[in-house]
Amino acid sequence: MGDLDPHLRLMVTADVIEAARAARKFSAQPNMELLQQFAECFAQAIEPLDAADPRHMLISSEDLSGYIPGHHGVAGYDAAPTLMNVATAVLRSHFGADAEITLWFTTRTARDWQRSVYWQNLRAMRVTEEFEDYRLKLHHAARLPEVVQAVARRLGNRASVTTTAIEQCGATPLGPLGAALELLGIPANDIAPLPAHNVQPDGAADELLALNQSDLDDDALAAAKRDVIQRHRRSGYTHRPSPS
Repeated sequence: MGDLDPHLRLMVTADVIEAARAARKFSAQPNMELLQQFAECFAQAIEPLDAADPRHMLISSEDLSGYIPGHHGVAGYDAAPTLMNVATAVLRSHFGADAEITLWFTTRTARDWQRSVYWQNLRAMRVTEEFEDYRLKLHHAARLPEVVQAVARRLGNRASVTTTAIEQCGATPLGPLGAALELLGIPANDIAPLPAHNVQPDGAADELLALNQSDLDDDALAAAKRDVIQRHRRSGYTHRPSPS
């Protein structure tokens, strides 16, 4: 990403890891103590940044909206408006009241999003349901446009809120990064194409489901799942298209 350095400062989840952890905790157990912890951790993460640096600042971390639905009893992104409200306040405190802040969300159609979450949760948890059964648990969470609207209402005129559908940018050479750079007005002509990220290997979901349904203990299950993922990565896996 060195080609972007003259134009952009970039932070990812690893750069805001404590704030991301606090955000996830708050989404599972909303209370003022955890919300304050999130504010403090986020402030600490951005404190080293020079507020006078003229470059754009991009913070990319899905975890700042809380747990992926299905984890720790979290049914949806209901915590996102509160978390984004606090994050915006912290950013304004650091960069100034006149700072131009945009909250950008990538979205998917409901079914594609449910399949993506199913894949992630198969990997992370002992999900034992077939996709068509599990997706029913994600009905509330899959209403992503309503989440974005709720964030926009909460923030009012203190920040812009915008979205891009993954279906529009996911297949482009730079993927969502390209859409982010376009939003910021940063040229991307010399940026090398990015490798596919978090792509579901063809057939891997069925293998993980079978492992989750087995009588393996937790340690053995985790090891077996790692073997499946690594084997597909070594073989140069292909993406399984989402059914209509």
